[in-house]
Order: sequence, then structure tokens, then C-alpha cells
Amino acid sequence: MTVGEPLQKRILDHYEDLPRGERRLADLILKNGASVRDEAATDLARTAGVSKATAARFFRRLGYASFRAAQQEVREHAGAAAQALAAAPLPGFGAGGVSISAHLDNEVQNLIRTVEQQRSDEIATAIKLLLNGDKLWVVGFGDNYPLIHFARAQLIKVRPDIRIIPLSGFSVPEEFASISSADVMLACGVGRRTRAFRNITSSAKRAGARVILLTDAASTSDAASVDVVLRCRSVGVAMFDSMTAAVSLLTYLCASLAARIGDSAIERMRLIENIHAEWGDMLSSDF
Repeated sequence: MTVGEPLQKRILDHYEDLPRGERRLADLILKNGASVRDEAATDLARTAGVSKATAARFFRRLGYASFRAAQQEVREHAGAAAQALAAAPLPGFGAGGVSISAHLDNEVQNLIRTVEQQRSDEIATAIKLLLNGDKLWVVGFGDNYPLIHFARAQLIKVRPDIRIIPLSGFSVPEEFASISSADVMLACGVGRRTRAFRNITSSAKRAGARVILLTDAASTSDAASVDVVLRCRSVGVAMFDSMTAAVSLLTYLCASLAARIGDSAIERMRLIENIHAEWGDMLSSDF
């Protein structure tokens, strides 16, 4: 038994029918089951970015008389769960480890829930910003660093002038100094966001640039520092967070951008392929 398992099972059973606000609260609890045990209802609602009334409706929908009833149930299971956890090996360690089927099921759920929680107007706005930005900036630190390299690798195929921060070996302020109000920043902040990340997004807004934030489902964000927030579920089956949904969402954004750009994107990709062929970087089987 895991901490809060009865509550989490109820959430999964009702997840498909939850309104958007309640689903944000559900994602927060699924990502951090201890939040119900340790936090007050007001704090939990604030972290999820919903009203206290929405939180109350959420717990009633799950069959609890109140938030306190749900909290009491979670706390009653916590002792036994902690004992079992102390005796068990860490997820992913030991002889058995995590089964590949459990990993697959988790990744599929991450993708499904990420797609379900997207707002079509926010997706459309993000694509429009990427289309009309003078220069595009991709920003991310730590575990997000591979994400921004992936994003730039896709974006550079369909439009020029894609900047990346941090750029290895170069000072961030000197690179950032060329940002303008005509630019757009795609900031990847899945999981922990550093002070440097927050400084860059805030400074981009002060410079007049538009900012798209890609983050995880349970994170809080400063609305004053971004224009669009796109959330992805990053729950891992073992000790690591999952980036599958984030990569999928980035792929969709880049593909949609290419479709909006149209013929010039196709011509750019053909030119890139011709350069590869001319330099002998590709085999015929790669085309």
C-alpha cells in the first residue's frame, strides 16, 4: 500500500470526468500524494491555482464529506505505508526493479493526461507566437537542458535564428543582451526551476519579449513572467521524472509550426537535406 492510495484510486476513477480546475488539483495530488496529508486545504488550493470552493467540490465529487475527511483517511494509512516503504527496496533497485509494462503504462498515462489538459486556445497562441517571433529563444537548465536542445534541433529545421540559453562556454548575460520586444522565448521548466531560469524569463518579459512556459502539471507559475503556460504530466514510475510528455508536446508544437510556415519551411528542409547530401553527411537510406 502506498501513502494515500485510496484517495489516488478515487482520483483515477473520476479523472476523465473532472472539470479543468479540479483536474489541476488532481494532478497535484497524483504527483505529490503527501500534499493532502501535510497541507491545509487553503494551501493545497493555492498551490494548484484553484479556489478553495473548487477544492471543496473536488473532494465531495470523490465521495468525501470534506477535505478533512480525505486528509484523515490519508493520515490513517500513512503509518502502515511508511513501515512497508522502509522495508522495501527503492523503486527501480533490487532484483526485480520496475517492470517494463509498468513503465509503459505510466508513460501512456502521462501522454493521455497531458493531451487532455491542454487548452486549444493556449496551444494556438503558442504556435502563433513561435510563428511571428523575430528571434526564437529556447531556455532551460538541469534536467530541461536536453529538452531545449531537442526543441532547437526541430525548430532550426523550419525557421532561422533560434537562440539557446545557456550556451555552453558562453556567458548568459552577453547572449541574452540581444533579446528584443519582437522576440519569443520558449522556456522549459519541467520540475525544479532555478533562480537563473526565473531571472531570464522575468528579464525577457521586461524587455517586451513574449514567453511560452512548458512546465509540469503540478507546478505553480508567475503569470506576470509568462504569456502562455503549457503543462505536461511528468510522473515517473521509479526514481526519475518522466520527460516523455514534454518531448511529445514539443514535437507537436514544432510540427504545427512547420505546417503554419508552409512552403518556406519545406524549402528550408530541402535545402538542409541538399547540404547534407553535398557534404556527404547522409546516406541515401536516410531520405
